[in-house]
Amino acid sequence: MAHPTLPGVRPDAAGLRVTDVSWSVDGNLIIDGVDVAVRPGTLTGLLGPNGSGKSTLLRAVAGTTRPDRGTVALGGEDLRSMRRRERARRVAVVEQEVSTDVPLRVLDVVLLGRTPYPASDSDDDIALGALQTVGVPGLAERDWHTLSGGERQRVHLARALAQQPELLLLDEPTNHLDIHAQLDLMSNVLELGLTSLAALHDLNLAAAHCHQVVVLDHGRVAATGAPEDVLVPTLIRDVFRVDCDVHPHPRTGRPVLTFSPL
Repeated sequence: MAHPTLPGVRPDAAGLRVTDVSWSVDGNLIIDGVDVAVRPGTLTGLLGPNGSGKSTLLRAVAGTTRPDRGTVALGGEDLRSMRRRERARRVAVVEQEVSTDVPLRVLDVVLLGRTPYPASDSDDDIALGALQTVGVPGLAERDWHTLSGGERQRVHLARALAQQPELLLLDEPTNHLDIHAQLDLMSNVLELGLTSLAALHDLNLAAAHCHQVVVLDHGRVAATGAPEDVLVPTLIRDVFRVDCDVHPHPRTGRPVLTFSPL
């Protein structure tokens, strides 16, 4: 089956390795001994039912949650041992749509990505370049509140790129977007050539765009590998509690999943 074209890996791309990461609340394990490896410049989809630990694992990688045990290394360096500012220069997070009541220009939103760095005359150029990279340079002077959901997610992605990171983390970035905006955003992420880990609900989006998927179930890794090897009817039934048929996409050969209740 055809895979997404491997992007032109950026020279600063670094591999991510999560080893034996666990985190609990009041004695209840939320993630339990999770191992994940993401090759430099590739996109890995983090899948699983609600409550499986996807967002918690992303927070552990980002450093906003401190695991009880385990290591998170980027390019062989322990992210947990880094100072917060240094980690923010290397890791950027795109969350589900974030709203604000503060009146801001789009350019001001993107400039928030420069926060980990000393103020510089080049900040505006970097922010404008990030908007260019995600395909919306014309939005720079627009009021944030006038943007559509798809435009806002592109701006959030531009803000993350303004951090000039080595690792991009995305937490359900396509929620609340229409189909066109979903496909556009995922294609844009692929083209960046960054090492990327994305928590996704939509299994078909993951199958169409990810080089690798990791499926979590009750905080543990149920399976990991290429989408066509992992997203098979037996696993979908066991983890997601639905019947599933898998067909090759007529244009790309990538897996297309259709679901039925048990």
